[in-house]
Amino acid sequence: MINESDFYVIAIGCSAGGLEPLVEIISQLPKDLPAAIIVMHHILRNVESNLAHILERRADIKVVAVETTEYLEPGTVYVPAYGHQLKVRDRLVMIEERSPEDIVNHSIDVLFHSLAEHAKEKSIGIILSGSGTDGLSGAYAIEKAGGIVIVQDPETAAFPRMPHTLIANDHPDYVLKPGDIRRKIVEKVREPGSSS
Repeated sequence: MINESDFYVIAIGCSAGGLEPLVEIISQLPKDLPAAIIVMHHILRNVESNLAHILERRADIKVVAVETTEYLEPGTVYVPAYGHQLKVRDRLVMIEERSPEDIVNHSIDVLFHSLAEHAKEKSIGIILSGSGTDGLSGAYAIEKAGGIVIVQDPETAAFPRMPHTLIANDHPDYVLKPGDIRRKIVEKVREPGSSS
């Protein structure tokens, strides 16, 4: 379990149109950010992802492609190496294959639920552009655990359905443009008492 005195763990979920705002956010984060970031970007099941390479070229912060299991560390961004889903357990982030029966991709919900369970009030869930409804039930879980939820302003999203769904059915703490999301992340994780 990640104790309340430990660092924040941030989960960013995105789908169609989410790469551009994701790169904008990650590329401007300081490499000494006192938080771990996990990215769940919808791609086809079991397909190799080049997201880690894209982010590495643009970011100062460390980027790790998760192939099996990695120990969560602050100042690090974790992305799946393949089209699997990611889950948090204690201080670990691990790959989990999506079931063949999962026609609709709910990998953001899976990640958010695990984050809420293990990081509790140190969890931050972020939803960027996407055409589905993934992330809604996971956002509920994060809020119930005492964490916060940030949604990309739909007016800045190429595919605004995912942000719109959260705004219409939930009460996210912040609705922000990508650049403001980056600033809010840095501000929140550096608040006095936010880490050990």
